Amino acid sequence: MENFNVGGYKILFFLENLLRKYIVKYLPEESFPASMRVSAQEIAKDNGIMESLNYHEALEYLHVGQLFDVIRSKEFQKFRKNEVLKVNISPLIRRRNIIMHSRYISFNQFEEVKEVCERVIENINDEEFIGSWNKFITEDIDQFNIPLIFVEYPLGKDFEKLVGRDKELREIKELLKRPFPLSIIRHGGLGKTALVLQLIEDLLYSPQRPFERIFFMSFKNSVFENGVVRKLEKVINNHNDLINRLAAFMGLSTQNKTFSEVEQEVWQNIFSKKTLLVLDNLETEIVQSNLSEFTRIADLFLSNYTCPSRLIITSRLGLGDSEKKYPLLELDLERTKELVKINLPNKLENLNKAEHVDWEWVQQYTCGNPGLILSFCDTFRNSHKRLMDIRVEFKSKYTLDARQLYDAQDVFLEFCFTNTAESLPKESQIFMAALSYLFIEADFKEVSEELLTFLIDEIGFSKLGIHNVKAQIFVNIGYLRPITGSSKYYVNELFVNYINGNYSNKGDVYTVFDLKGSEWYAPLKQMRSSIIDFQYEEDLSVAQILSNLYKGKYEQSGDNSSLLKAFFCDPTLTNLLYYIEKSKSAEVINNFTILDKVRSLLIQNKDQIIQERIVLRFIFCMSEINHLIKQGARDVTGNIRQNNLFDYFIQLQSRMSILRNGNFSINLRRKIVDFLIAINQLDTSENYVQNFESQMSKSCFELYSKQIGIWAGRDRSKCERYINKCNVLINSKFIRDDARAAYYVYLARYLREETPLHAFKISSELDNLPKDNNTTFSFYLESLLLRAQCLLDAKKGTREDIRKFIEIFNREAKTSRYKQVQSRKRKGYEDSLRFIERSLKRQS
Repeated sequence: MENFNVGGYKILFFLENLLRKYIVKYLPEESFPASMRVSAQEIAKDNGIMESLNYHEALEYLHVGQLFDVIRSKEFQKFRKNEVLKVNISPLIRRRNIIMHSRYISFNQFEEVKEVCERVIENINDEEFIGSWNKFITEDIDQFNIPLIFVEYPLGKDFEKLVGRDKELREIKELLKRPFPLSIIRHGGLGKTALVLQLIEDLLYSPQRPFERIFFMSFKNSVFENGVVRKLEKVINNHNDLINRLAAFMGLSTQNKTFSEVEQEVWQNIFSKKTLLVLDNLETEIVQSNLSEFTRIADLFLSNYTCPSRLIITSRLGLGDSEKKYPLLELDLERTKELVKINLPNKLENLNKAEHVDWEWVQQYTCGNPGLILSFCDTFRNSHKRLMDIRVEFKSKYTLDARQLYDAQDVFLEFCFTNTAESLPKESQIFMAALSYLFIEADFKEVSEELLTFLIDEIGFSKLGIHNVKAQIFVNIGYLRPITGSSKYYVNELFVNYINGNYSNKGDVYTVFDLKGSEWYAPLKQMRSSIIDFQYEEDLSVAQILSNLYKGKYEQSGDNSSLLKAFFCDPTLTNLLYYIEKSKSAEVINNFTILDKVRSLLIQNKDQIIQERIVLRFIFCMSEINHLIKQGARDVTGNIRQNNLFDYFIQLQSRMSILRNGNFSINLRRKIVDFLIAINQLDTSENYVQNFESQMSKSCFELYSKQIGIWAGRDRSKCERYINKCNVLINSKFIRDDARAAYYVYLARYLREETPLHAFKISSELDNLPKDNNTTFSFYLESLLLRAQCLLDAKKGTREDIRKFIEIFNREAKTSRYKQVQSRKRKGYEDSLRFIERSLKRQS
């Protein structure tokens, strides 16, 4: 029988190649029908070819029926008349599909294929092609090279066009180009086998002929059809069966050989030609038998990475780290609709009238599982009701159709997840039961990485081993489904029902019921109670729930790290403010980059009052750190240095929209200016006082007086401008004594060079100011030395007059207050004192 299959396959391949050459010979490229070019491009796209096809490439992607359409077209008939219209090629197309799909035809079917091909050749009216055909049939057919396929599959396969998996097919074809085994994984009912069979068909049709042989070896033992599970007798039962069946397909003799010798020959044969090996439904074996036997197969393909042979596995779980895993996901709503409509062609009028809410219910019922979608189609096909009626009746559970849907769903659950949860380590099953408990009891709609982290760290599931509770484990088996573009997952509600204990075999799977007798139940129950309390007034997202849980942890422990986690779970401005107001200054600044988590909110200029409070807190923290650094408290500030603070301010300015647009309160403006003055960023601070001098007299006075100190001896015009500004503000009741003291000293410095006696008079003003803080006291000490220097410069006063100020300074330098002055300033004073004393000696 196999010879007829192979012979029929060869005849069809040769005929197609002959027809392509015939078209090229007579039909100019510019006359090639546009519709055929589009069709060829779509087929190429399905095969992962995205570039535009030229004329010859387009023909390579057209099959026998399409090639006939070109030859019979008006465009072709203009250049070459032929009689192919007389030939009925439908048997040829039908047999081609049988050969390509099931690989089984009888002798009579083979003869029919051959006869139709010969009639086609006779009617194209070209002696060259008739001669080529005759030579092929009589001489070359045995040597003609075609991809061979060998199938061990316990049931027939209806190769209709696979619906809704074009993207997946393209991605898998791309992955096949890489030299590592590929596992198509996740639970049953998603169409893993159907996807691979469609892949095989595409590879057989592909003009590139990527493989010389394809072995499709199935371990399937059940199928879900029309709402029931049909048990099958496996054609391959174990690893030994696989090797022996492959040896038989390869024509290898097994007589008088040990199994190891046969196995070695099989693998040598696999890698001797471009071979694709497909192991289908492998989970039925690796759950029951030795996993190492199959991981060794994957390792063989890895070690022979230079060979073009490839391995594909379909399984409800992967082998481990030996292969690239490709999780096959559920269909989305649009693809579910497409699959339903294709399978219910007689119901299209009814389906087109269905509303969006009806389709949403279909998606909710099936969860996008193709197997359950097809089961739903079977129920709907035999019903005379509208989709809306089925939806309403399903919720009420009172009709025969509704009960049938419920029964099909129950059967599907057991089919889907048998040999799935059981394959996981017990530790992973415990964690999955905990997630299922929360999904049911706390009404979670989705799971996030942050939730998993909370359970692991705060509830204590780290005891189970981090490698057993990774999200990817549960993605692989279909329990979780990644949400594109986020760190969240949808939970497979069907799987939750299975773990809830209604379907799984007691003892084989750790269920939610088992969880209630474990050490995990009490903390989970407490967590569930907290969540229900949070959701008493409104429905919260998983992010908001986790944020509240972490805040509860903070209230119990006072540990600020819980507040930081609360913010990262739900990054809002309110949560950011809550964290930075409860944290120490150094911690706030060291975590400065958390502002990036709320960048979009800051750019949109949302919640201006909260934004202003956030800026105020950051300014306070930076000011406090600056104060601590000046006091020498390095151990409190961590790695933050004074020269870093302005950088932090610039970053704050760039991130906070209220700082960029200038729309904030006078109070915040004062705080910013005071901070910038304290770190000597005077020019930047001036940007914040423009047009606000009357409302910020205190800050402006300190700024301008400090500018006098900066520009004294460098720029007279700037100094004069700032002196005038200070003279306007100095009588304000808001000016502090230490600010006045600073002004007098800075002004005296400026005046000393040209009018030392005027400088002497100005610095004498400090005698009238209280010296009740370190700043005023420090400026008073400087004023004593300034006055002594002024008398020296002016050559006025006696030696005793000058020494009087030195003696007062020396007396103050012996007090405890002097030790509180910054060491850098003390050194400066002492250097000035020595200079004055040397000057006195020279004069004497």
